[in-house]
Order: sequence, then structure tokens, then C-alpha cells
Amino acid sequence: MAKIIDITGYIDEGMWSYPAPYPEISIDPMPPVPWAGGKVYVEIFNGMNSQTGTYLETSAHYFGNDNSYLLTDIPAEELYRIPCVVFDLGQLKAPDTGGRAPVTLEMIQACPAASQIKAGDAVLFNTGWGQNWFNDNFLDGPYLTKEAMDWFISKKPFLLGSDLARWENLEHPEGIFDDFYAADILLAGPFINLDLIKQARCLLTILPINVARTSCAPCRALVELI
Repeated sequence: MAKIIDITGYIDEGMWSYPAPYPEISIDPMPPVPWAGGKVYVEIFNGMNSQTGTYLETSAHYFGNDNSYLLTDIPAEELYRIPCVVFDLGQLKAPDTGGRAPVTLEMIQACPAASQIKAGDAVLFNTGWGQNWFNDNFLDGPYLTKEAMDWFISKKPFLLGSDLARWENLEHPEGIFDDFYAADILLAGPFINLDLIKQARCLLTILPINVARTSCAPCRALVELI
């Protein structure tokens, strides 16, 4: 029987969030519902947005909903059991000089997965940052260098994902997303539990909630070890 690893981050109060104007999630009880004929228990997800938790994203996030395709345009079968390769970079830490740790081309090419990646794969890279999901420093995780992003793009993946919420070096932007979105690659994450995947190749199923008129939405993501 295949082993399944859930790499979906928990949506709950106190989890990481992008800064304002993004809202923070709160889960509140529904007031009494008079027409229900008795007690019912329902929760209201206040502050939920299309980039809450683990999400899947199309290039419309970058080019605009009128200039690219939306999530509802992706057939569900294309998101089920996608051939996947996982790059395990270990536990990356901030440099002694301060700032965020870079994910470099040398780190990527040193992974066993580098020789196994195939065009059309889902590609995930683990930095060990998923364990900070409920910590205030979650947005201070590593960033992806332009050289590393260009290498990933050159491999023509179907999807690229990681345990990071901020891939760009915002202090000194390198423009990593211009060519990425132009290449029509799906973006996914941030994930948790990528460190539990101890093999380079696996299968990924990633299913966003079926919301209209959006480029991205929260999803459930599962890795199947084969």
C-alpha cells in the first residue's frame, strides 16, 4: 500500500500571514440559525483569502485574471498523481551576517534529485522552513536566487513549489518571477512536512478549492511515495 504524506499547512488562528492589506484568519462560531429547527454548529472563516495557507497559483496572479487562465480552467485530472521530484536542501539557516539564507544554484545541483528531474514534473524544494508555520518569523525564510530559478525554469516543470512563502529577495530583488510566469509554470506552497519525503521521486496530488474568478486558492496537497 502506498504511503501518503500530507504536506498541507494547517489553516488556523496564529498561523503565518502576509502583511496588511492581507487579513489574518480567524475561525468563529456561527450565531444561532433560527430557521434550522434546532442547534447547528458551523464556523465562519473570517479573513480567508486566495493565498491563505497552502495554495496553488496560475500565472494570472502576475499578469491579471483577464490576461491568463484561472484555476477553474485547469482540469482536475492534471492535478492528480503528478510525477514529482523533491529537492531536499536540509535545514537552511540565516547567514551569520544576518538577513535571509539564499537557495543557490550550487545547492540545487548538489541534490540527488537534480539528475532525476524530467520535463513536466512537479518540482518541490525543501529548506526545512515548514516547521515555522506558526512562528512570527515564517516570512523571513530563505529566498531563491535568480540562477537557481533560471535552472528550474530550464527544466520545464509543470509546477514548482516549496516550504517558503516569500521566494524573492525583497531587500535586493533579483526579478526571479518575470521569466517564471512567462514560462507558464504553476506555483504551489508553502508546504509543511517536505522533510519527511526521503526519496527523490514520488507523486503529487494538489487540489484547490473550486472557487471561480481567481488565479489562486487554498488547496490540499498530498505526496504519494512509490
